[in-house]
Formats: sequence, C-alpha cells, structure tokens
Amino acid sequence: MAGTPVNDEGRKDRYLILVVVLAGVFMSVLDGVVVTIALPNITSYFGVGVAESQWVVITYPVIETAFIIIFGKVAERTGKAKMFTAGLAIFTVSSLMCGISGSLELLIAFRVIQGLGAAMLFSIAAAILFQVFRHEDRGKVMGLLGSAVAVAMLAGPAIGGFIVAGLGWQYIFWINVPVGVFAVLLALKTLHLNDHVVERLRMDYTGSILWIVAIISLMLTMGEMASAAGITALAILFMAAFGLSLTGFTVWEMRTPDPLLDVSVFRVRAFTFAGLSMAMFFISSNIVSVVGPFYYEGVLGYGPETVGLIFMILPAVMMFGSPLTGRMYDRTHSRHYSPVGQLIRSGSLFLLAFGFLWQDLVTMLVAFAIMGLGSALFKSVNDTEVMITLPKEKAAVASSVSATFRNLSITIGTSLGTMLLVFQMGKVDLNGALAGPAASTLAMAATISVMVAGFVSLAGAVISYLGNR
Repeated sequence: MAGTPVNDEGRKDRYLILVVVLAGVFMSVLDGVVVTIALPNITSYFGVGVAESQWVVITYPVIETAFIIIFGKVAERTGKAKMFTAGLAIFTVSSLMCGISGSLELLIAFRVIQGLGAAMLFSIAAAILFQVFRHEDRGKVMGLLGSAVAVAMLAGPAIGGFIVAGLGWQYIFWINVPVGVFAVLLALKTLHLNDHVVERLRMDYTGSILWIVAIISLMLTMGEMASAAGITALAILFMAAFGLSLTGFTVWEMRTPDPLLDVSVFRVRAFTFAGLSMAMFFISSNIVSVVGPFYYEGVLGYGPETVGLIFMILPAVMMFGSPLTGRMYDRTHSRHYSPVGQLIRSGSLFLLAFGFLWQDLVTMLVAFAIMGLGSALFKSVNDTEVMITLPKEKAAVASSVSATFRNLSITIGTSLGTMLLVFQMGKVDLNGALAGPAASTLAMAATISVMVAGFVSLAGAVISYLGNR
C-alpha cells in the first residue's frame, strides 16, 4: 500500500466535486436512454434495417454493465480520481466521434468506447462522494445522485425527442461535448483524492472473462425473448451460456486469492437486500417507461412532446424530493423510509393502472406525482444504505456493485415491459395511433403491465423490510 492518506471528508471543494460527479453520471445515464428515440432516424440515415441499427442501442448498456465491476477493481491501482477523470474524457471524445460517424459500423464501435467510458466513471461515482462529504451529509448527497439518475432516465425520452426533432440525431451525442469538456477541466482542477492505492494490481483475468460472458449472455437472453415474444432456441442457448458462466464465475471467485469481486460482501444481509430492492425499483420503473408511451400515443392519441411532458412529472418531483428525504435520513437514520417509499410507489402504480383502465388523465397525473414522492423517499435512503452497510475500505466495491444492479435491472425491466405488451397484443401493430378494438386491447394490456409493475414494487418493499430487520 501507498502511504496513509489524509482524510478527504468535509473538504472545502466538495460541492465542486459533486458537480463533476453529477455531470458525468447524468450524461452517462441519459445516453443510455435518448438513443432509443433517435433509432428510427439513425436507421433511415444509414439506410439499414432495424435488426442492424438496434446494436447502436444494445452495445452501450451491455459494455457498461459488463465492465463496471472490472473498472471498480482497476481503481484500486489507479485511484478513484484518475479513473473517473479518464472515464469522463473517454466518454466525451467518443460522444463527439459518435456524432461524426460516417457509417453504422463506426457508430456502433464508438458506442462501445462510450460504454467503456461510462463504466469507468460510474464504477466509483458514489465512492468519491462518500469520501469527500461528511457523514451527516451523505444521505442528502445520495439523494442528489439518485435525482441525477432518475431525471436522466425518466426525462431522457422527452429530451431526446426535442433534440432529434429540432436538430438531428447527431446532436444527442454532440450535446455531451461542451458539458464533458467543462466536467473534465473541473475534474483536473478539483478531483485530487487521498486514496489508498495498491502498488501492484493483481487482476483476476479468468473471473473478468467469465463475468463479461455472463452479463452479455444475460442481456442477449432478455433481448431475444423481448424481440421474439417468447422463448426461442437462441434464447435457450444464451440462457445456458449465462447459467454456466455465472456458476463458473461464482465458484472461481470463492476460490481465487485475488478475486475480481469479493463475493463475501453478499453475506452482509443489509447490503444484499438493499441491492435487490433497488433492482425491484428499476424493473418496475422501466416497465412503466416502456408501456406508457405506447398507451398515450396509441390509446389517447397524444404526440411525443405531450407524452414527454407527462413523464416529466415523476423526475420533477424526485429532483426536489430526493435531497429533502436524504436530509431527513441524515437527521433520523431511520431505515423505514426505504420500505415505506416502495409501498407508496406500489400504491401509485396500482392507481396508475386504474387511470389507464378508466382513461382518466387526472388520475394518471396524480399517480405519477405520488410515484415521484415514493421514489424520492426510497431511492436516496436505499442508495445510502448500500454504501454504508460495508466497511469504508470497500466503498468502491459497493459503488460498482450498486451500479451493476442498476444497469441489469434497467435491462430486465425494459425487456419485461416489452414482453408484457407483445404477449397481450399479439401481432397488432404497436407503431402509430391505434383505433377501435386494437386501442381497447392496448389499454387493457397497459393496465395489466402496470399492475405487474405494482406487484414488483410491492416485492421490493418486502425485501427492503426484511433487509432492515
């Protein structure tokens, strides 16, 4: 180990560091969402089919998820500050290159590099904030971090729609460049941390390969099942690859002296259950994110801009509510906020389902506002619990595992929402406005899908309660 570091806790420039971290996190989450809106334009621009262009969307979350834990491990040697700053720089440059790509193949290649940059900065974002903020401020800061993730994820479709319609698909990447340059310059000036760094990194290459195969095969399984609306031979093949690689990874990590992931962290009940409850949060949220636009456009006949404004209610409430609930947690340290927040979310999802069934916009808007309150109450507190349940020296592990839970559950939620719709709608065309029986079928399919999301959130409340016992 290097020399004993000076304590970074409570340093004067911590809020500048917060700006750097939130900028990086916001951009990386946003870029995982907005590309979906631009996919039709990208498809026609390059004159290819959706089967080819969809890789522009798929490669980014797959690469990011597969490498988050790996870069969290590498940060033990480089230090968190260098890892985060390098990730910001790579993400910014690759965003520029995505926008000027002259072929689909180049665009996909730069999306891979962009995913690597996102994995580097996301792997240790929470750990950096925990290092520089005082103990009594950590709930508030986790609330702000949760707000950045939620606003980017939920407002992404609206932001992407306006950018693509007004400027073109290239600008969903180029908009990152000025923000990224500013964040990199600010990081170079302020992000100097007193880290413990190992003198020699003992990288677990076998574990890394098994982990990458497991993550990629899981995401390909979900993608294939969503595309085919069922279990195909290819989905079974991907599923088998996932099972074998994950089993091999777990056995190897338990036996190797220098594991990629210290699996002993999952023996900490509070940490594991907080992570599982977080997964339920993102799965239920993404079911709504997938189903909602189809319902509003196909049943109510709203345009993309109106749909975007409706979906802005939830992140707007979270943006203001998360720091407040984080501050409440800092004062009381009550773990009951997390399960109560999930219960509120579950109730709001059931209310939203009835709004879909009744085609009552007021009920839907109220449901989104209540969902925002429940999400704010849950997210900031749960994120803090994930970080503080492990020893301080394992902060980077907690940060990278938490980010991996998030990415995996987003993918699962998106695929589950797609499957729920397709299973119920059959061969009905979901593109464009629907009328007559098709619209009523979509309304019922959306209602059932959102009710499923409500039960998922209810399961998250139970998991959170059991983890706090």
